[in-house]
Amino acid sequence: MQAENLILAGRVALVTGAAGGIGSACALTYARAGATLALVDLDRERLDEVIAQVQTLGQEALPLDADVCDDQAVKRVIEQTIARFGKVDILVNTAGIQGPGAPVWEVDPKAWRRTVEVNLWGTFLLCHEVLPTMIKNRYGRVINVSSGAGDHPMPFFSGYAASKAAVSHFTRTIAEELRPYGITANAIGVRGVTRMWRDVLEAGSGGGTTTETIRAQYNAGMRPEVEENMPVFLFLASDNAKHVTGQYLEANSLPLYLVKKG
Repeated sequence: MQAENLILAGRVALVTGAAGGIGSACALTYARAGATLALVDLDRERLDEVIAQVQTLGQEALPLDADVCDDQAVKRVIEQTIARFGKVDILVNTAGIQGPGAPVWEVDPKAWRRTVEVNLWGTFLLCHEVLPTMIKNRYGRVINVSSGAGDHPMPFFSGYAASKAAVSHFTRTIAEELRPYGITANAIGVRGVTRMWRDVLEAGSGGGTTTETIRAQYNAGMRPEVEENMPVFLFLASDNAKHVTGQYLEANSLPLYLVKKG
């Protein structure tokens, strides 16, 4: 790795949902940029595979198997990370689930509630536990994964859409709370998680901008890879984005000259 590309050198990044999809891609991207990593997921076997890849890139990574909805488990995750690395500079909440695909009157209430718990409650818990150390250090980057489903109808996935709308507004709200401390908070709408796309399409047809857009893109072969989201994740985690906060950004919305700066 060339020194000029190590824009996260000396930073400690904690990434949830790190065993696959956006989370693992983010972990590897940050490792290539020089970050030390604390990686959280319930799937320890797949998490260990990501840890091995990070180590191959020459970076240190701490595996932490935990349920992001368990407040005591989240406390332990933060305690173990700080005990090992002394701080958390970057928090990336990618842990999330699509949830049940059914009309709201047919959906399993427990499954709907679990979707909101993972996507929103889990994001809140990580922020609640990490932010005190960021405030103490007067430095931090919070990146929460949201979705365009939070702004547009997503038939048959009301739990997912509602939770992602909440994540976006939660992020904008804490950004204002964190301004005095030099900490940024932003939300990203990601693309290319094709398993989730298939879940939407298989749930049935219906009105709604998000569903029909996904259907058209999928049928046209527009199935972007998760790595295509990474320039925005890297940009927001870096010092290049120190004045960007309280924003919801689609992963492909920033000009390449901006996200590749540095």
